[in-house]
Formats: sequence, C-alpha cells, structure tokens
Amino acid sequence: LVSRKEITERAACIEKWTAIADICRCLQNYNGVLQICAALENSSIHRLKQTWQCVAKQSKQTVEKLLNLVTTNARFKNMREALHRCDPPCIPYLGMYLTDLSFIEEGTPNVTEHGLINFCKMRMLAHVLMEVRRYHQAPYAIEQRQEVIDYLLDPTRLLTDDQTYEASLAIEPRRSFDQKPATEITD
Repeated sequence: LVSRKEITERAACIEKWTAIADICRCLQNYNGVLQICAALENSSIHRLKQTWQCVAKQSKQTVEKLLNLVTTNARFKNMREALHRCDPPCIPYLGMYLTDLSFIEEGTPNVTEHGLINFCKMRMLAHVLMEVRRYHQAPYAIEQRQEVIDYLLDPTRLLTDDQTYEASLAIEPRRSFDQKPATEITD
C-alpha cells in the first residue's frame, strides 16, 4: 500500500484488503481477519488521513465492523462468541488461546494445597486444547493458486516497520501546525 504513489490507488488498495478481510470473516478465518485489521491499524497506514478520506464509506464501515469483531476487549469476547457459533472449517486466532493457556499456567498452581495434582488446572488446559483442535478437524475446500501463494510469500515485497513508516511519510508528509489543510480556503 505504501508503495503506491497515487492516493486513489492507495484507497483502492485499502478497499481491496478490506474486502479480503471480510471474505476471511465469511470463511471463518478469524486469524486472517485479525492480521489484515492489524495491518490497517498499523501506524504507517492509519496515519494516511488523506488516503482514508478517499476510501468508500462502505469499506470504512466494514473495517469498523471487523475491528469490533477482533477487538481484544473483554478477552476477545466478540471473537469467542463468533467462534462458538461457527462450525468447522474455521481458523481461529491462536494468540487468544495462547493467552488463555498462559493465564491458566501462571494463575493456577500445578499442585493443590494438599500436595495433590491439580486436576482442575489440567481440565482447564485440556478444554482450551480441545477447542483449538475442534476447529482444525475439517479442511477447507479451496483451490490453491500458486501465483497467489508466491505473491503472499515473496520476501522481496516485505518491508521493515521503519521502511514502511518512511514510505508512509514520503507519500503523505506530516503537516506542521502552521500549515493549513489543502482543502481549506484562504482569503
């Protein structure tokens, strides 16, 4: 996105990735939704105010809906509800489950106060692992396209965070406080 010089191309790119994220939602690929939303919320993209002004209202509304789905509020409450309503195939966001496992591991002793194995903790761990496993039982019936795989895995397209931010500043420089917006009319 930051390699596009024209503002309309950048807006179209945001709209395209928003549509892809919504398709991921329809396919119950919650990891994909979260990754695309995280990219759109990255400071290098989020700061592009002029570009976002050119993004269609419907796409902006879709982004808000998707961000609401993957919000970390209340321990991923919205995503958990969506996951519990869906039938496999599904790709959950594993970070949510890793957080659960960490809380259980850190917050619950392995041994009870009587020196016995804490089976309650083991049940909690097993419950989390069984839930993750449940979503991986059914495969997707999607044809793989090698050119898409090659595009997505092409290491030459990757930029560091610093390179991305520099490119972002190059296409939409910071405005100093004494500058007026380009849309403002002066006397």
